[in-house]
Amino acid sequence: MSDVDLRFELSPGNTVVARAGVVTAVCEENGSGLPRLVSAAADRLLAAASGGSPRGGRPRSFPLTLVDRRRALTGSLDVAENVSLGVEFERRLGPLPLGIDVKRTRAAAAEALDRVGCALPPSQPARELGEFDRLHVELARAALRGSSAIVLDEPSAELGEEDAERLFAVLRGFADRGVAVLVLSRRPREAMERADEIVAIRDGEIVGRHARSEWSASPAARASVHAALLRELVDRTPRRAYPEAPPSPAEARELLRISGWTVHDPLDRSALLVEDAGLVVRAGEIVGLAGLPDSGAEDLLLSVYGRSAGTGANGQVEMDGRVVDTATVEKAIAAGLYFASTDAPRYRMKVVGGISIPVPASRVASLAATGLLERGAPEPETEGWGRKALGAARSMTRAGDDEQHILGLVREFAGSERTVLMLGRPARGMTEGEREELYAGLVRSVEAGKGVVLISSELDELLGLCHRVVVMADGRVTGEVARGADPGLVATLMLRD
Repeated sequence: MSDVDLRFELSPGNTVVARAGVVTAVCEENGSGLPRLVSAAADRLLAAASGGSPRGGRPRSFPLTLVDRRRALTGSLDVAENVSLGVEFERRLGPLPLGIDVKRTRAAAAEALDRVGCALPPSQPARELGEFDRLHVELARAALRGSSAIVLDEPSAELGEEDAERLFAVLRGFADRGVAVLVLSRRPREAMERADEIVAIRDGEIVGRHARSEWSASPAARASVHAALLRELVDRTPRRAYPEAPPSPAEARELLRISGWTVHDPLDRSALLVEDAGLVVRAGEIVGLAGLPDSGAEDLLLSVYGRSAGTGANGQVEMDGRVVDTATVEKAIAAGLYFASTDAPRYRMKVVGGISIPVPASRVASLAATGLLERGAPEPETEGWGRKALGAARSMTRAGDDEQHILGLVREFAGSERTVLMLGRPARGMTEGEREELYAGLVRSVEAGKGVVLISSELDELLGLCHRVVVMADGRVTGEVARGADPGLVATLMLRD
């Protein structure tokens, strides 16, 4: 690979470039497809690097290292073995390979760990490592591989401020040595703290590029670039007309009140998915819940709905003014709630042959103790029996077509016994005709005295359809606005980081 550029083309005219010696942050509001493009590029470069035998018993170099959300470590191996995994030194007798030179390989791994400032004992088992240390080991592997480009997908998502600062110090060290560093992030404020340049992507298109020189000159320049990023990521001009639900009566009774709700991450009990969040829904009202993926919006509703997300939920749920138990889906439905979503499972379970299958949110808490769960990542585009097995597994974890299921639910809800319908990004993947049917059905539901909670990251949908919009970021409620509010205000609340 050239020591200048690594290019990822999203579409004609939309190319993200990782440049040597530069830390580039890519901020995206929704699925840009860039992680899959990076993964495919890494696979191609890995295949090219795997051809032939290295001379002198030295390990092969890998031009691109991808650090995605699924940490590529093997728990049964120690730190040094994980650093050198796939890049071992060979013992050779002339042209004949004699196996792995363990002593040289471990020495090279120890040197790579030292090069990135990692003080972990090389003999420590990888299964004992925390999140920052796991990232550190992967970066040491990149150093051993001699990678000239490193791409990381949300590397600081599960790190505290101190560990995030340590991580970016390591990445800065790579850039200072001429390595291209590309960080995918949904945190523009952090990107401005750490990166040399920022690329903003929305709906798969590049909508902004900013160099550090634009925001480093003064506090006013910094505020201006931050505001520009917010507009670029989420502030859209309304793209369609929405049916207007009748105003909710000022004295309408409360159908649902969630208060003081806190939920822990099932894979890391010390981390919070939702922190002290609350929500009120009145009769005849559509309440929007604005949040990017991982904002905690879906976790809030799912954890209320039968503890179907996270673990250790704590807080209070009231229906029609009385405290209710929603600890199981059956109890939640009996209390008057119903939930449906188009969001794909975010957790996967490892099975034989290196395959991992999606796990519904309702099963995550019970399976977390097995050690087989991992956070989801794009599925590999493979063929053969593995792909068939994955398809069969998926058919057992997802039931039917999401869009048609939600449309059928909305058609019947106005006449049902349930009182509050909670929907997670229901219009995603729908045609314009299906969207119109969805929105009309929601209006019929509130005209019948029901309540609706609608999760979405589309501001025009929320501000055009909902009576009120509650905004979440990083697991917390960051504000509430009325219909027709300034989209820029909502964008600021959604991207508070």
